Formats: sequence, C-alpha cells, structure tokens
Amino acid sequence: MRSLGIHTNFFKFKATEKATQAAEEKVQRTYEINEECMVIFVAIEKDDEDNPQSVVRQIVQDTLKRSRELKTKTVIIYPYVHLTQNPGSSYTALKILESMERELSKELKVIRSPFGWYKSFEISCKGHPLSEWSGEYHPGERAKEKKGAKAKFTRFLLVNLQGDIFEITPSNFKDCPLFKEKEPLYRLLRQFVSNELGEGVQTTEIPRHIIYMRQHELVDYCDVSEKGHYKWYPKGLLIQKLILDYAARLAHEWGAFEMKNPLLIRGDNNIVGELMGEFHERDYKVDGGRGIGYLRYASDPLGFPFMQNVRFTYKQSPLKVYEEAVCFRNEQEGEVSGLKRVRNFLMTDMHAACSSIEEAKREFETLCYKFGELMNNIIAKDRWVLGWEGTIDFFEENKEYLINIGRNMGVPAFFKLMPEMTHYYVIKNEYQSITQDKSNIQISTVQWDIKDGKRFNIGFIDEKGEKHPSPVIIHASSFGSIERALCAILENIAIDAERGIPPMFPLWLSPTQVRIINVSDSYLDFALKICEEISSYNIRVDVDDRKETVAKKIRNGEIEWIPYLLVVGEKEKSSGLLTVRCRETGRQEKMKLEGLVKRIKDKTRGMPFRPLPLPKLVSKRPIFYS
Repeated sequence: MRSLGIHTNFFKFKATEKATQAAEEKVQRTYEINEECMVIFVAIEKDDEDNPQSVVRQIVQDTLKRSRELKTKTVIIYPYVHLTQNPGSSYTALKILESMERELSKELKVIRSPFGWYKSFEISCKGHPLSEWSGEYHPGERAKEKKGAKAKFTRFLLVNLQGDIFEITPSNFKDCPLFKEKEPLYRLLRQFVSNELGEGVQTTEIPRHIIYMRQHELVDYCDVSEKGHYKWYPKGLLIQKLILDYAARLAHEWGAFEMKNPLLIRGDNNIVGELMGEFHERDYKVDGGRGIGYLRYASDPLGFPFMQNVRFTYKQSPLKVYEEAVCFRNEQEGEVSGLKRVRNFLMTDMHAACSSIEEAKREFETLCYKFGELMNNIIAKDRWVLGWEGTIDFFEENKEYLINIGRNMGVPAFFKLMPEMTHYYVIKNEYQSITQDKSNIQISTVQWDIKDGKRFNIGFIDEKGEKHPSPVIIHASSFGSIERALCAILENIAIDAERGIPPMFPLWLSPTQVRIINVSDSYLDFALKICEEISSYNIRVDVDDRKETVAKKIRNGEIEWIPYLLVVGEKEKSSGLLTVRCRETGRQEKMKLEGLVKRIKDKTRGMPFRPLPLPKLVSKRPIFYS
C-alpha cells in the first residue's frame, strides 16, 4: 500500500461518473469540509492481498499518530490508484478501505470518498513542515486463512436411527450411550465425530486409493503441472464420465436445466467478492494484464449473476440450474493428498431459487433423499453417515423436519451448531463416507441459503408483475468433486479387500465388464464373434488375444478386477455354453450367452452406460503406467 497525506485548511470532492464496474452504488457523491483535516490518498497494491489486515493495522497506527501530532480529529480517506503501478483487485481495495474507515472511526471522525468513481476535488494545504507526508506499507506474514469469519460451533448433537437426540461435547462424546449400540452405522458415526471433535486419525501409510488409481491406470500425477492437478487415463476418464452421466440424469429428473459458466472471475466485482469472502476458500489468482482475476472455486460466483438475469414467475418457480463446474482451490502444500484433496476438480452443482419457504423445504428434502440413494448406489451401501452444520435458531425452529430427513433415510446424524451465521447458509448437510484409513470424505451436500437471493437480486415475478428476491436458494452438489467420489469408491473397495471380499469396481463402472479369453489363435474369430454379440447389448467386452497361456490371461484378468472372464475353445464352440468365471462369487459356471447378458443387465439396470474406452483387442493397448 502507498499513501500520500496532506494537512489541509479545507477539502471538498464531487464524484462525477463511474470509473469501473466495481464502483460503489450507495455512496455520498459530494462532500465539503471547511475546517482543518487530514486527507489520506491511498493506493492498494497486489501484495496487500497476501495479508490485508496487516497493512490496515500499519496505516491506521500511523494515521492515529499523525492525528495526535497535528491535533486534528477529522480524516478523509481518498482512494487514489495513481500512486502505484501495481494496483490490487477492486474487491480487496474496497475491503481494505472499509476496514480502515471502521478502525479509524473508533477514535476519529472519518469521511471516505466513494470507491470506483472519477472525482473532482479542491484542497488547501497548510504548508507547514508536517503538512505533507507519504507512506509505504507492506503486508507482514502471509495470512494462513482466507478473510472472513470462521464458524464457531458451540452445540453438538447426535441423532440415532429412531430420531432420538443426544447432547455431547468435544470432551465427553466418547461416553455417549449411542456408541454402545451394535448397529455398524454407529461405529461409522463415532469415527466421523472423532475426526471432527477428537484427534482423528494419524497414518503414514499411502492411502489405498492412490495405489489403486495408478495400478489400474485410472488417474496419475502430471510432472509438467503442479501437485493437485491430475491426468486421467482412458479407463479413469470412462469412470468420470459415467459418474457425470449419473449426476446429469439426477439433475434433469429433478427438473434442472443445464448451463455452463466461465472459469475466470473478474477481480473488481464487489458482490461476487463478498460471496467469495464468505466461502473461506483459498483462491487461485490470475493476472492476464487486465487486473487481478480468480479461477472459480465453485459455480456460485458466476452462476448467480447468470440467475439474476433469468426472468421467471411464481408459476415457474423454483428456478433450477445444473452445471458441471471445473473448479480450482489453491490448497496448501501439505493438505494436498491423492484424490481426497486436490487443487483442480470437477463439481456437479445444482441450485434452486425458490419463491417460498414451503417450496424450499420440499426441494431441500427431495434432494436429500436423492443424494442418499446416490451414496448407496455409487459410493457404498450403508457405509456413510450424515453431518450437519447450521445455526442453533434454525435447528430449534425446524428440529422435527431436519431429524425426520435422516430418520427417513435410515442414517444417523451429527449436528454442529453455532449461535449466528458466518456463511450464506443457515443449515447444510454433508454426506460423509468413512474410508479404509478411518478418515472421512464428503461426497454430497445440500445447503439452505438465505442471503444470495437478495444479494444478487435473484427473484421471481409475482401475480402483480412485481419482482421479489428469492427467500431461499437451495445449493446442492451431488458430487462435491468427481475426484473425491472416485477416491471414496476406491477406498471402499479397499475395505472390501480387508474383509476378504474380492476387490472390484461396481459393475456399471468397471472399464471392462466381460473379458473373453481364447485358448488358442484358432478360436480368435469365435471369441470376436461372441464379443460383438455381447457388445450389441451395451456391455463393455474385450478379447485377450495376446500370445500368453490361458492361466496367465486369467491371472491378468483377475489383476485387472474383470468381473466376468470367459474362456472359449472347442467345448464352448460346439456346445453353445460359455465357461464363465465370476469374480464376485469366485465360482466358475456354465451358461448360455443370453443368461450372462441377462445377469449383467439386471445388475446394471438403471445405471448409465458408455462404450469400451480402449481397443477391444488387448494386444492393441499401450501400457500407460508401469
């Protein structure tokens, strides 16, 4: 930050026109003071964004000291970008100016000229030795957390499957009688609560999902990018797209229309900046030579300006929007871990701008149940719990409604409650999967937002043709990130392996669902014929035509977790019966092709399908990771 101070006989200014789209709207455009005062011209710089409060403290201390020296109790803060060649973002500049005004007002009379306007001014410098000064301020230690108040939870509750409430504290939660129940879900809940309130888990082992994601050539690190940005191989990309297909279908059935927003957020949009400050995430800054911008951390900052321009009436409410949003969060180095915590991820985001509280409750509850089905269908049945965060008042006013949601889903819940809002929501839930190493991964969330309808002027037209801000906007992410979803799937496979269950992908996600192994080259054509026939039923099938022994081909198929291995030779060709090795059961069966097809279609019914991501002949495939 740079400043220029002048001790004046009088000062007056007039805001003439907006200089930037970030200009303040509700401001005092003219001001005149005909008595001595201090005028502080201020320019905020890029470096100030590292720790805004540090530079605020410095200039406030200097200004108070100068006030005592000059014996004046009035100061005018005047934004003046021309003092620097390295200006900071408009959002940060405005927040710093507001913070200066707030701190100085504790001891002085403060007038702040409007930010983002061209202004004329008149000034009369007193001309004594102390009447002019300059300042240069640099941020101290880089702030570890993004600006904005963090949630302070003061009340903690557990809710069992019957809806009974148990009050706990961080010091006594282990003694809660709920954890003496034999139901396995309560063990998961205890682990989740321990992770949130206790010591959590400490491990030095490599998470199993990292081993699996590389072993099966799904996802890998990228040497030419930074940590937390991954490359997806064909099989991993297939799984990603199938999960996206599931999410898109869920959103469309819910009634949302799909859209796409840009990745870059302009740094001088104050309303978006206010939302970003509440989200408490670490931003990726981008400077393309036209001022600071930010890579989006979620779809909200760009989705809400889109929604405010959509005209809809009470008859068309709620307005439902879906986006597959590429997002960026500049996580700290030590926090990036495999697919669990990344810096670049793909989120499936859903929003509903509602016209009434009753409508919001209906949509909130509907999404809760849809996400419960999602957890059972995709992540792991009965291996997840429900976490809640919100205000004490909202919980007390809606206690029965909130508890019934978990009870109807058959899942226990943990509530963390705070005295007042620190975010845009008054309540949200999180669908938490407990991993093989006992940590937890959030997959889905539904949130009750009471701020952004008014903040972004998103609203509906009533019967009289008047526009009203939506009292509630439902935020929802079916998949907070596809990366975390894949992580949870792989970690639950690791849990199966620990319990003696053959590790395998869910059948609908398995890159190859059926592999045909010909006993010799003379049966390759027969294997290809079967391959084509099975493939015609929308089943991913390939042929291991490599010149290896049958035993080695079977071993390779088992290493790849192929659900069904078909060995074909003379007996299969002459009898019409296939020899099928089923990974799930560990048994070998004789069955007709139609029977195998029916079994696979029954097990994958209702789930999305995409074709084989690699050549159907295994010999034609490269090795992506070794």
